[in-house]
Amino acid sequence: MTSSPMTSSPMIPSQMSASLMPPPLMNSVTVRAVTKAFGASEVLRGIDLTVPEQSMTAILGPSGCGKTTLLRLIAGFEVPDAGQILLGGQVVSGGGRFVAPQRRRVGYVPQEGALFPHLDVADNITFGLTGRERRSGHRVEELLELVGLDPAVRLRFPHQLSGGQQQRVALARALAPGPSLILLDEPFSSLDAGLREGTGRAVVQALKATATTAVLVTHDQSEALSLADQVAVMRDGAIAQVGTPHEVYRAPADLGVAEFVGAAVVVDADLADGAASSDLGPLYVMAGVDAGPARLLVRPEQIQLTGSSQEGVEARVVDVSYFGHDAAVRLQVLASGRMVTARVLGLSVPLPDSLVRLSVTGPVAAYSPEV
Repeated sequence: MTSSPMTSSPMIPSQMSASLMPPPLMNSVTVRAVTKAFGASEVLRGIDLTVPEQSMTAILGPSGCGKTTLLRLIAGFEVPDAGQILLGGQVVSGGGRFVAPQRRRVGYVPQEGALFPHLDVADNITFGLTGRERRSGHRVEELLELVGLDPAVRLRFPHQLSGGQQQRVALARALAPGPSLILLDEPFSSLDAGLREGTGRAVVQALKATATTAVLVTHDQSEALSLADQVAVMRDGAIAQVGTPHEVYRAPADLGVAEFVGAAVVVDADLADGAASSDLGPLYVMAGVDAGPARLLVRPEQIQLTGSSQEGVEARVVDVSYFGHDAAVRLQVLASGRMVTARVLGLSVPLPDSLVRLSVTGPVAAYSPEV
């Protein structure tokens, strides 16, 4: 039996019976109608979520929405007030049953990695293993290579590693006992942008190489969209939408999801035959939307800019945020005064105070005017 070295077991409620035998290998995660409150504060409200085996699901939401509480419930550090949690199709919480965290075969990687400062990398990685497994230096080298680290770092101490290296060692330690599920609680939030992207990619590759199911908690939209196979957007203790990164970004369930997941321009318009006129010019709406009043979602990358002599809606460039590969151009539509942001390639960026014409390309999502 193995256990995650980064966690401690909660008290098991007396009315529940802990499993006497270690459960079989568990890959998928199923959460059914789970609720959780702390005192008078309701943190989770009827959560339903399925994480397919050998995939990564990102739980995305602002601080305080309940995403870390959900992760702790899956790990077994907290007990749901109602509902069920299943790992690999077997109930581990709910209905009078509670499987202790150390019997769930779950690895947990916290925000700061939580490496033991007095142990070197090799001892950190093998901390949760049996004596025989600890003596196998070959296992440590395999894990270091798996997470993209030179085996030579095995004798270094945590203070001798960069932040990205520490997080990779934390992942190696979580993977060492061979868990069926890895839970990652904002593991890259303390890293700078360059380290965050590289470390995230290394983590995803290691998880895929070991066919390990993963749940990533994050408030970073780019991180969720770029790393996960599935994104679950949380809001006020409930899940607002679950889908692929493309589905969540291009067809948000509502405007709240749209504005959280990415920059958005919301336009009020009347629809007829799948099209609408607006102060941004003609807009074409995704299929399946009824005619009548609606609120339309336009993404910044859908706004194209041309010279002032071309067709389109005239606008003045207010300012430009240049990122090299692309730029965010803030514009004011002359006819209406509306402020919009266009995302354009960094090869050709208009100057502030210049006049341009804009147009919207591609279909836009539509929502009820009451939303």
